Amino acid sequence: MDTAAVLRGLQIALMALLWGLLWNQRLSLAQLQRWCSRLLVAALVVQLGRVLDLSWSLQALMASEQPWLNALQTHVGRVLLAQTVLLILALALFQWRPRHWALWGLLFLVMAGMAFSGHVVSSAESLGLSALSVLHVLLAQLWLAGILGLLLAARQADVVHAAWRERLHWFSKWALPGMGLLLVSGVMLSRWSVATWPGLLATPYGWLLLIKLCLVAAALWCAWQLRRWLSKSAAAHAMAQAWLSSEAGLALGVLFSASMLAATVPAAHDTIVWPFAIRWAPVLAWKQDPANTTQALLWAAALGLLGLLLWAVLRTRFKRMARGLLALGGLASLALALPATTIPAYPSTYMHSSARLDADSVMAGQDLYQQYCTDCHGLHGLGDGPVAQLNKLPAANLTEPHVSWHTHGDMFWWLSHGRGAMPGFASVLSVDERWHLINYLIALSLGHESRSLSDKPAPFNPWLPSIDFRFQVGQNNYMSLSEWRGLHAVHLIIVNRTSELQRVRDLLQNMKGFPAQLVVVVPDAKWLEGLVKGPCEAILLADPQGVIAKAWAQYRRTFAAPDFQNQEVDVARLEFSIDRYGFVRARWRSDEGHSALSLDQLKAVYDSLALEGEIKSAAIHQHD
Repeated sequence: MDTAAVLRGLQIALMALLWGLLWNQRLSLAQLQRWCSRLLVAALVVQLGRVLDLSWSLQALMASEQPWLNALQTHVGRVLLAQTVLLILALALFQWRPRHWALWGLLFLVMAGMAFSGHVVSSAESLGLSALSVLHVLLAQLWLAGILGLLLAARQADVVHAAWRERLHWFSKWALPGMGLLLVSGVMLSRWSVATWPGLLATPYGWLLLIKLCLVAAALWCAWQLRRWLSKSAAAHAMAQAWLSSEAGLALGVLFSASMLAATVPAAHDTIVWPFAIRWAPVLAWKQDPANTTQALLWAAALGLLGLLLWAVLRTRFKRMARGLLALGGLASLALALPATTIPAYPSTYMHSSARLDADSVMAGQDLYQQYCTDCHGLHGLGDGPVAQLNKLPAANLTEPHVSWHTHGDMFWWLSHGRGAMPGFASVLSVDERWHLINYLIALSLGHESRSLSDKPAPFNPWLPSIDFRFQVGQNNYMSLSEWRGLHAVHLIIVNRTSELQRVRDLLQNMKGFPAQLVVVVPDAKWLEGLVKGPCEAILLADPQGVIAKAWAQYRRTFAAPDFQNQEVDVARLEFSIDRYGFVRARWRSDEGHSALSLDQLKAVYDSLALEGEIKSAAIHQHD
């Protein structure tokens, strides 16, 4: 078990117990000074242990001769040192004024510091998410403090049951909305830290979170039983103590599991190794085998309805039989529906690519494809390679939409270990090379699907990711196309003929106030000499190797020019509209009717895109 997690959990428990004792108004001043001073000293010792643990863990990473100063160079270290100072001030104030209001404030800040040293506040860019984390951690500690305070009060020899019952009623009244806020904030924070269902089911962070949720559910059950006890005036006092003790133990378990979560890599940032041979994907299962999937789901629905009907008819006279038939119908329905809506899965199914979907990766993947894959899948990916035709092998057509149905991790597994008649390439291609090849296959398939793009941005959910590329700005600075993602849209122009430079000149001279970043790519740096920048800050790039132009040529296809045989790669001019979230929304070819939009029309396009809300998609972000 991680030392930092143990110390963090112990510190949370000590602070909650200390807060609970201060809340207990029935303690005499002597009792309060005796117990609280001990707890403050213990909390200070544990806090120093946390600082020491962090300093020594950083010693291996920082070549410093003064390990004590290592903590000052990290965000978490500065928070821990601030908590230490606050605890020293609290101990000094307690010796002078044990019940002073400032003491509550100092302890409250120490408890808030538990959130400031967590994953969310340290890593999240959103101020709202950070504030939510602080609220969540504070509410959890106050919940535990209230439970411990009530439990200590209940076990005092001179306790008055009526007064204690009144205090429990007051706590229960305020704990209900507090627990509601705690659960809502927990769900929102979990969406950030886990992000996906596979992350919840197949990572250490996800498993710890599931344990925490089970403990929370059990604690809420105990709280519900206490509320039921409060509604019965003649209920035994010992029963309330038993439920309260159980809730306190479960609450301690929740907070210790939360401490372990704080020391664990969030599932959203961890590598997911899928432990199951199948995964639930009803839409994909139906796409792969619509007839059998539909038939199985219809039979499942029929059995479920039959069980429900029998229960409704027999429930008055034969209750047990009716319940049994209802359960049997439900189980039979699940037994048919689940296999029909699952597909095979592999350890790498949810693995993220180590290579971004960029021009260099796509072109490297194309070279590898031509070297290793054309014999079976054909020169253009149509599944018509000479070896496949000679031996009558069922090679897949890689230009069809089914490529995008599978996760990139599935394709990585097939490339590594083989599938059907296809051999594995793990001993031939490196990990990065396999990802480059996958990026090319994705671009190839998406390129054929991109025929549905038009000269007007589609209003529905975008799906086509932009292909990133890196370029030089100035002498020593470099940028990537993806660096504008989340900021503003990009209008990309790829020119392959000098006759199309006039279009660029016209735009450069009249683009003042243009609502998108203009990026122009030409094959020869000499072509840029005749392009004079106007009032807009355009990016003019030379692409002498043609890497950018060739990669983006995958998206050149239209219904009028589908180019299945890959014969029209060198289009004179291509223009692409890329929204601020990195999706290609529209395309123009110089050899088609609507070859370009006027400046006013382009401004209208990007003004409309600016009104759209935030868009996220795995097609973009799994390559980041």
